[in-house]
Amino acid sequence: MTSCRTFREAPASCGRQWTNLPRSSEQWKRRSEVYGVAFHLLGGARPASHFLGAHDAAFPGTLLSVAMSSAHGQLMVTKLVRRLAAQSI
Repeated sequence: MTSCRTFREAPASCGRQWTNLPRSSEQWKRRSEVYGVAFHLLGGARPASHFLGAHDAAFPGTLLSVAMSSAHGQLMVTKLVRRLAAQSI
């Protein structure tokens, strides 16, 4: 009697392959705070995601990655969000 089973690949070969270490809780805290400020000042999820996902010539990577990298980066991105919100009023 033959078996009709199909064998799956090992779990390590399925799904996302991580290239970096998981982020720390401090990085997630900074992300949450910056996203919250952008959400409230820019008028919702779509404008906040669009702004934080954008690349800026003054910063390496996206604005969200800059904000998550350090407290200084978080401060700089928060200032940019506030400046943009003040200009649109």
